[in-house]
Amino acid sequence: MTTPDEIITSAVALGAEDYKESDKLVRLVTPDLGVVRVHMRGVKKEKAKLKFAAMPFAFCEYSLIRRGGFYTVKTASPIESLLGVTRSPDTFVVASVILEATAEATGETPAPALFVKLLEGLKKLMYSGAEPYSLGASYVSGLLEIGGFVPAAGEKKPCAENTEAHSPEKSLALLKRYVKLFENKYVCKIKSAVLL
Repeated sequence: MTTPDEIITSAVALGAEDYKESDKLVRLVTPDLGVVRVHMRGVKKEKAKLKFAAMPFAFCEYSLIRRGGFYTVKTASPIESLLGVTRSPDTFVVASVILEATAEATGETPAPALFVKLLEGLKKLMYSGAEPYSLGASYVSGLLEIGGFVPAAGEKKPCAENTEAHSPEKSLALLKRYVKLFENKYVCKIKSAVLL
């Protein structure tokens, strides 16, 4: 049973940082709230019941309660496993970029269409035999089209009405940000491989 201050939303976990002795602050990409940081109590403990919901790529239904500056996770239940994106270093790198790029594009505003696109992109990465980096580049291109930064295939102008938002300078800055995500992930992957 939910309370008036409780929100139930599906979400994909983006990443987490340690908080206090046994807690974590987890960033979630949601269709209803945009990107939010949530407090998860006790998930650093070995036998924590909600440990799975704090892991990157956890796709769950979260019950959130607003407390102070954070939402606190009351409960979570898995919806579907997205761990297939970790099947190879390349798919993991691209999945991480897809998740971070979606979070960047979503921000703090509700974006149900982007959330659906995120799930479709991650599933395509898991189940198709296509080259991961091609899928990642195609995904980022799709985000730029949705945001109105570049014209859709076959069109001459970006589709959104705010021409200020689609200036070549802003489009280039956004594209560079996404490319930087790829570069950073790729460099981390190479460094990890060298250390092994």
